Amino acid sequence: MQTRTRRIVQITDPHIGETRDHTLAGIRTYESFSQVLAAVAAAQTAPELLMVTGDIAALGTHKAYQLFTEQITFFEIPYAWLPGNHDDFAVMQDGIQASPYWPVLELGDWRVISINTAVSGQVGGHLVADELSFLDSTLRRDADNPTVVFMHHPPLPVGCDWLDKQRIANADALHKLLEKHPNVRAIFTGHVHQHKMLQWAGIPIYTTPSTCFQFAPNSPHFALSNDPPGYRWIDLHDDGRLDTGVEYLQDFAQKVDHRTGGY
Repeated sequence: MQTRTRRIVQITDPHIGETRDHTLAGIRTYESFSQVLAAVAAAQTAPELLMVTGDIAALGTHKAYQLFTEQITFFEIPYAWLPGNHDDFAVMQDGIQASPYWPVLELGDWRVISINTAVSGQVGGHLVADELSFLDSTLRRDADNPTVVFMHHPPLPVGCDWLDKQRIANADALHKLLEKHPNVRAIFTGHVHQHKMLQWAGIPIYTTPSTCFQFAPNSPHFALSNDPPGYRWIDLHDDGRLDTGVEYLQDFAQKVDHRTGGY
C-alpha cells in the first residue's frame, strides 16, 4: 500500500515594513520575502501548507500585514500564521483576513498546532496559562495523532548569549507538559534567524532561517551572518515519521549591512 507524504514549508521573520522599499540591516525585506515565496513555488514538491512563524511585520502595522497578504495570496498556497514579538496580534487579526488565525489544523492523521509565545511590549517569549492549557488539552484529545508544534520563540538556548535571554521564560512548564505527550514529533520555531537542530524533552526542536537576514551563530553579542534568506521544508509521512531540511536562496544579490547594531 502506497503511503502519502504531506509537505509543510515554514517561513519566518519576514520583518515587512509599511512600504515595499523598507530596508532592515541592509535588506529590502519585502523583496527578499517575495523571492523566498517564489523559490517555494518553483520547488519540485509543492507544499500543502505554508506555516509563517511570526515577526511578519517590522513594526506591527496594518500596512505591513496588507503587503504580506497581497504577496502570499498571489502564490495561491494555503497558509497559516502565528505572531512574533515584533507583531501586533490584534492588528494582525484585522489585517490578515484572507487566512484567520487557526491554532489547530489537520493534514490527514497529522495535527499541526500553533502556539503564541509573544507577549505585548516584550522581546522575550512566555507561555500564558491559557496557551499551555490549550496545548495540553489538544494533545490529550488527539493522543493517537502524530503532531508538530510551531511557535515563534525557542524554549531553550541556541548558543547566542544575547538571543538566549529571549527564549521562552517559563520553558520548564512546557517541558513538563510535553513529557506527558509522546505524540509530539517535533517543534519548529523562528525568532533566532538561523538553522539549529536541538533535542529537548525527547523531542527534536528545529529553528529556521529568516526570509530576510540571518544572525551569526554562537555570537555573544548582536551580529549578522552572510547567509542568504531561507526556508524550511517538512515532510510528514503517513506512518508518523517526518523529514525536514533547510533551503537557502541561490544568487541572492542583496548584502547585509554588518554595521547594524540591532533591529
